[in-house]
Parts: sequence; C-alpha cells; structure tokens
Amino acid sequence: MRINYNFAFKDSKLRQWQRPSPPNLLVTDASLKNKLIYILKTFNHNSELFYPSTLIFFIILCVQIINFYPNKELKNLEDAHNQYVNTSKKLANLNSSKNKFKIRINNLDSYFSEATTSYLFTFYLQNSVPKGVKIIDYAYSDNGFEINATAFSIDSLNEFITLIIESPIIQKNSVSISKLNRKENSKSSKLKGDSKFDLQIYGDINKLDIKRREELYKESGANGLLKKLQRFNFTKTLLKS
Repeated sequence: MRINYNFAFKDSKLRQWQRPSPPNLLVTDASLKNKLIYILKTFNHNSELFYPSTLIFFIILCVQIINFYPNKELKNLEDAHNQYVNTSKKLANLNSSKNKFKIRINNLDSYFSEATTSYLFTFYLQNSVPKGVKIIDYAYSDNGFEINATAFSIDSLNEFITLIIESPIIQKNSVSISKLNRKENSKSSKLKGDSKFDLQIYGDINKLDIKRREELYKESGANGLLKKLQRFNFTKTLLKS
C-alpha cells in the first residue's frame, strides 16, 4: 500500500521547490510593443489551439461585414413590407365584399332591366283613354295585359285601340280584340236609341332596356323611379371598374 508522505522534509528546514510560473507581461508595466510580441509568440507556440478558433472568428466577422448592408436595407424595408401586407389584406377583403355586393346587384338587375313597372303601364293607359271611353277593369303583368272597356261610340273605341297600340310599352303586333259586344239601351234610358259597346283587348308588354326606361321615366315625370334607376346604373358602373 502506497503511503502519501514525504519523509525527507520531516523535522527539516528544507522546503519543497516549485517551479515559478512565467511572468504575464499583459498585467505588467511592459511596453505595448513587448506585449504585442508576447501575444504573437504565445499565439505561434499554441497554434493548434488558437488557429482554428481565430479562423472561425474571422470567417464570422467577414460574414457579418458582408451581410451588414443587406440587413440594413431589409430593416429599412420592413415597415414598407408590413404596410404592403396590410394593404394587400385590405384589398382582398375589399374584393371579397365587392364580389358579394355584385352578386346582390345582379339579382336585382332583372327588376330594373326586364320588368315594365306598373307605373308606366297605368300612365300610358290613362293617356290612351279618349273622351267617351270608360275602363271597366284591367289586368297587368310583366308579360302582358288585358283591358275591359265600354263606350257609346264605336269611333271612341277605335281611337282607344289606336292609342293603346301606339303606347311605347306595348308590342303593337300583339294587340288583339278578344270580345266586342253591342248592347241596345232600354226604352227608359235618357240615351234612347243609342247603343253601348263592350270591348276586351289583350296584348304583350315590351321589354325595355335601361336607356329606353330612363327616357320613359323622364317623359312620364317619374322622378323617384328615375333617380333609383340612375343610382342602380351608377353602382353597376362602379363595380365594373
């Protein structure tokens, strides 16, 4: 068994000698030149320790220097990029809302471009009734009409039919007479000896385009309907742009 004890120094004034460590010039008052020489010598004597790390350090430093300008430019463009992303999102949301609104407008398009409003029909019907003709009743839809009228003169009915045919919202070639009856007045009537004529006619309605519809609204004084139509057309124009 090994005993860790040094008998040479028992009861002796001798002291164990230790090799002194070399002086560190970096913490002394040596000149800057001597310190640089010391660093260079230390570096060369320990090349396997310092060369790899120094090489890595310089490579990293070179990469940082090379990337300094691009990183600076990217930093300067970061705010512009964020603004671009936000603007792109807003445009995408705006286009989505625009498409949804366009679908709604298209659903209403047939109402403004195909159907002939009852206002126009009644306006031109009223202007087509001459003196001596009385409208008993009428039926109207977007496709056609039917009118029952009565008069004491066949000439008044002829004038009425002519005016109806000339109406801008009625198809001329579609107007037909389905019934024409003549009734004699009773002896007690004040119009004794005169006859009464009952007329029933029907026909088709014109499909008016937007421009023609605006003209008829202006002609008939339908200012409210005209403004609605103009706003609708203006909205369609904006959505197409």
